Amino acid sequence: MEQFDALEVIARTRGKVNMDDQPSGYKLFPMWGWLSAFFYLLGFVLVKFFGLEWGVWTWIGIPVVGAPMMAIILKKDHERTHIRTRRSKLVLDYWIFAACIIGIGGFLFGFLGLYEMVENPLICILVGLGAFITGEELRFKPMIICGALGVGIALGSFLLQGELWVWQLLCVVITSLVSLVLPGYMFEKDGIQRT
Repeated sequence: MEQFDALEVIARTRGKVNMDDQPSGYKLFPMWGWLSAFFYLLGFVLVKFFGLEWGVWTWIGIPVVGAPMMAIILKKDHERTHIRTRRSKLVLDYWIFAACIIGIGGFLFGFLGLYEMVENPLICILVGLGAFITGEELRFKPMIICGALGVGIALGSFLLQGELWVWQLLCVVITSLVSLVLPGYMFEKDGIQRT
C-alpha cells in the first residue's frame, strides 16, 4: 500500500481551488458591457439625432455579435479546472433568466410600442441586480457597489417618460459601463494580482 502525505494532498487541492479563483468566462462581463453600451448608444444616436425610430431595435446586435464572441471566450477558458458550486449555479441561472427576460421582453415591448415606458429601466434593473448578485456570490465588493449603482440608475430612468424616453437608452449605456465593464475589469485585475 502506498503511503501518502496528507499535507501534500491538501496543498494540491488548495492549489486547484486557488487556480479556480476566477469563474469560467470572467471576461464576459466587460464584453457584454461594451456590446450593450455600443448598441444602445448607436440606438440613442439614431433615434435622437436622426429621428429614426427603428434605432430602438439596434439591441438585436448584442446577442448576434455577443453569442459567437462568448463561445470563443468560453472555448479558450475551457482548459481550466472549475469547481461547480451551488452558488455559481445560482449566478449562472440568474444570468440565463435575465437574458431570456431581456430578449423576450425586448420583442414584446417593441412590438407593443411599450419600449418608451418600461423596457429600458427594466433592462437596467436586471443588469444592475445581476452584477449585485454576482458580486455577492463572489464576495467582490466593487461588483456589489457597481450593481447597486446600476439599480439606482434604473430607478432614476423610470422618471424619463414622454418626450424624455430616448434618454433611457443612455441610462442603459451608463448601467452597462458601471455594472458590467468597470467591475469586470476590476475583477480581472484583482484575480491577476492574487495569482
